Amino acid sequence: MQGGYAGVSLQSHSEVYYMDKFMKKTVNMAIRMTKMEVVTTILGSILFALGVNWFISPCGTYNGGVLGISQLIYTLVSRAFPSLASFNFTSVLYYILNVPIIYLAYRELGRHYFRRTLLCVTVETVALALIPTPKEMLVDSTLTSVIIGGIIAGAGSGMIFRSRSSAGGTDIIGLVLTKKYKNSSVGKLSIAVNAVIYGICALTLNVSVAIYSIIYSVISSLTIDHMHDQNIVTAMTIFTKKDPHRIISYITSELGHSANYWEATSGYTGEKEYIIYTVVSKYDAHKLDVFLMDFDHHVFAVKNNGVSLDGNFRKKL
Repeated sequence: MQGGYAGVSLQSHSEVYYMDKFMKKTVNMAIRMTKMEVVTTILGSILFALGVNWFISPCGTYNGGVLGISQLIYTLVSRAFPSLASFNFTSVLYYILNVPIIYLAYRELGRHYFRRTLLCVTVETVALALIPTPKEMLVDSTLTSVIIGGIIAGAGSGMIFRSRSSAGGTDIIGLVLTKKYKNSSVGKLSIAVNAVIYGICALTLNVSVAIYSIIYSVISSLTIDHMHDQNIVTAMTIFTKKDPHRIISYITSELGHSANYWEATSGYTGEKEYIIYTVVSKYDAHKLDVFLMDFDHHVFAVKNNGVSLDGNFRKKL
């Protein structure tokens, strides 16, 4: 019977049964991961809202992105119409501004991003509305409050990204622009939007407010980068005595990356083996580990996290 990848033959029904059994395990694992990702998205959204309401809002600093726009609109409207200051409609405005962005995610990025973005934005909106904001800072200084808030909010956002979700806003717009224009990126759009927000803060409110907001944004971004597995590049060198084409097939079809392999001789046993080299994200490296251990119980892999890359390497959100 002929089959397999790149002309590789499957020699027996037992091998076919093994692959069918493995695929069933992979599907079941994907379902379990999806449930875990939903829980992680919800917890991350709540943690983000807690960092903003407990530490950022009390010291008068501003978030970036759509939430920062919502905060700024509330502040300016409250100054023009003091009677509206008693009702903090920031969370409501945040959701309203995200509605067209959620639709954009559905139209341009598919149901995957639509469902996850809708869940994340909804939970964040409810959490921002229900978590009480202290009238006074919980710590002694604005700088301390900004640092703690940046770490907590950044950790929440990092959990959201690790679960392959999105909080909408500039992330979705940036992804859509990246698909259409090669020179665009999520980071460039985020920097541009935040520059406008903090520029308005400096001109209409106070320069110190803008400075503390920038410090918060930097700390939050560093925390996100530390937690977001998709931002961490991992080089893997895999040693196996089994068919390397099946491993390469998984890397190319399931992970969307390439790999190279060559034949070698074991210095310990003298037997022929294969060495496979690939570069993936740290998140995909976890999935590859699961595949390898199920495919070959004697596999040996060396991982190097945080490698520096130049050239054509595709990062995924």
